Amino acid sequence: MKHTFLQYICCPLCGGALESREDEIHDELIVEGVLRCAHCAVEYAVHKGMPNLIAQNGWGQSKEPEMQGWVNLWAKKGMYGPDNYMQDSLKLPYIGGIWQDTARWFDIVLDDLKLTGKETILDLGAGQGWASRYFAERGCTAIAMDVVDDERLGLGRSWAIMEHAGVYFEPILGDGENMPFYPGTFDLVFLSSSLHHFAKIERVLQEIYRVLKPGGRIIAAPEPSIAFSLPERAAIHDIDEVREGITERRLKVGQFRWAFWRTGFRGIQIDTFETYRAAPMQLYSWIMAARHNHLRSPALRPSLKPVTWLVYKAALLLPPRLAGQLALMVNGGSLYLRATKPAKHRDNGPSNAGAAHGTPTG
Repeated sequence: MKHTFLQYICCPLCGGALESREDEIHDELIVEGVLRCAHCAVEYAVHKGMPNLIAQNGWGQSKEPEMQGWVNLWAKKGMYGPDNYMQDSLKLPYIGGIWQDTARWFDIVLDDLKLTGKETILDLGAGQGWASRYFAERGCTAIAMDVVDDERLGLGRSWAIMEHAGVYFEPILGDGENMPFYPGTFDLVFLSSSLHHFAKIERVLQEIYRVLKPGGRIIAAPEPSIAFSLPERAAIHDIDEVREGITERRLKVGQFRWAFWRTGFRGIQIDTFETYRAAPMQLYSWIMAARHNHLRSPALRPSLKPVTWLVYKAALLLPPRLAGQLALMVNGGSLYLRATKPAKHRDNGPSNAGAAHGTPTG
């Protein structure tokens, strides 16, 4: 980490300023050292260039099984074997396969953002930091945060990605439910398929709201959502990640919208591929196909079939944008979520019990 990074980070427990004690410095980077909170005196290690700012309390300890769960999952899927995945990581997300939807959404995100290069961006749930690489290439100040520091498939891989691309961003170990950043730090918080890996999504949104500048934006894509008729427990019970102790959530579209609204976000927009900038005929064709598939789904209880049919029928009678949103509420899908923190925002109060995340008081 660079010394200049200290202006963005604070103690995740009390919000106090962090003071640096460097043990090893290379080319102005703190490679090994300690960050000490000037207020509560808690110390955080810097190892291999990455500060570990996961809160040292019950919240931080609860993340340890999940951190190991990711490593176990990758090992079971054979991702520690051939080195071709290591090379592919330098090109993510543009390698096809499971990354096809991610690449398609990421291109849409970059086009929508119209980045000027002056933005400060948090890549939350960054994985290896591949998205931060593209933000940094456009001149932005990018920070990649995740809970897994694995050097092959986790955030430890970010140094190789930076070297390959000839850019720099800050990799940091941290928890989205207890963010180690000052209020009003970021112009944008970006999540690529990571929001559904938080157990308390509204808490994460509160933290994102806090660290965004007034007028700042949150974008999450792609995020899985389920049909209104499907219980969340049924949707996640057979997922590999869950068996490894990794958090998986499957919210309905309405639950996402309500969580954003309750947190204070406005300008909330939710789309899937089929509703985003779709021509009217394409949209109505998708609604009819979604109705057909939904009514034939074994997960749809017979008692809900008449209501489901009626809602889709009503959607086909509405103007295109409203039709798409109503059908999406019923059907779910792979979502593109975006919202804005109002320029004149309300005070959510502390998002962390016992921590003000601002100027500490003694």
